[in-house]
Amino acid sequence: MAKGQTRRRSPRKTSGKGRKKGGARLPLLKFKWFLLALGVILVFGAFRLLVATRDYRDYSRGKARWVISRLSHQKGWELVSTDWMDRRDRNRRWVTAITVWRTRGNPEEGLKRISRSVRGLTFRARGKGWSCYGKGLEILRIMVLPPSLSSVPSPARSEGPLKGRGAGPRVAIVIDDMGYRMDLAQAFLDLPWPITLSILPFTGKAGEIASLAHSRGHEVMLHIPMDANGGGQAIERLESRTPGMLLVSMSDGELRRLVREEMAQVPYAHGANNHMGSRFTRDPRCMRVVLEELKARGYFFLDSLTDSRSVACRVAKRLGVKCYRRDVFLDNSKDQAYILRQMDILARLALKKGRAIAIGHPSRATLEALRKGLPKLEKMGIKVVPLSKL
Repeated sequence: MAKGQTRRRSPRKTSGKGRKKGGARLPLLKFKWFLLALGVILVFGAFRLLVATRDYRDYSRGKARWVISRLSHQKGWELVSTDWMDRRDRNRRWVTAITVWRTRGNPEEGLKRISRSVRGLTFRARGKGWSCYGKGLEILRIMVLPPSLSSVPSPARSEGPLKGRGAGPRVAIVIDDMGYRMDLAQAFLDLPWPITLSILPFTGKAGEIASLAHSRGHEVMLHIPMDANGGGQAIERLESRTPGMLLVSMSDGELRRLVREEMAQVPYAHGANNHMGSRFTRDPRCMRVVLEELKARGYFFLDSLTDSRSVACRVAKRLGVKCYRRDVFLDNSKDQAYILRQMDILARLALKKGRAIAIGHPSRATLEALRKGLPKLEKMGIKVVPLSKL
């Protein structure tokens, strides 16, 4: 190249640099569009979250039952009726318990005591009654009858028809060890509630009691004797007095044969529970054999829970057998005051969980306690039903 001449750039190189700059701008533009789309999606999602209907039914029902239980244990407070009303506003669903009470003394004092002991709930006067609020929702309405008023007014006449009737708390009362005495069986069947009878096989009155209970519309269960925990003379005497005991030492074939014989002993049964059985119900093999036989005939099973390590319901779930668990033993003591306290526990569990199962035994103390205690549960809005209707 001659001196003084200017070197010209190659057109190819200049063109290449231009393409690089344009290529850098294009991904940046795409990224901006991506951020914009993401922002729109997030805003739309937040809007949907804000306007979505939130379900507070479990919360409101649980809190209302808890307050009802606390009020019913206040001195001078008597629950007359309970109804449940479905509620809904723009984006919330919940239920309100409509309750009617009779009280002695000033009801405001009882409400003040309750309100001081609860957190997250407030009470406000409402006409001649009060309302309880949680999370801004009216979960409980309290109406107090004048002492001279004997009839119960319709608590929600101005609100329209109540929904969800019959969905309130329920309890099942199962009386075990039936089969020996016809007079006691007759007395329990005469109670004005659908008591469930569980009948021991190979007892003198098993078939007769089962037939009578069925004819009276009561549910019948088979009470299966099962291997107890531990040993000693007391257990041996108990086992010797109870024919048809299923033992963990038996083979699968022996267990199946004995269960079938016991089913034939108690007509009209379509459920079963264990008599004793704290050793047997811990054994997965034994429970599998028994539950397979129950399943073949459409039985459900109630685990009496004589041992907390029972595997009965776990095995039943794998086999597809409906299984219940006992919540309260009513009469570990034959003292009537003790049984009534156990019924209070049963009521609290039903109000908290929506349902509860009690097991009792055929004695005069249990019979009289049921006569006194079950009307109180009904006034708390708790309904007594056959076990299979829970």
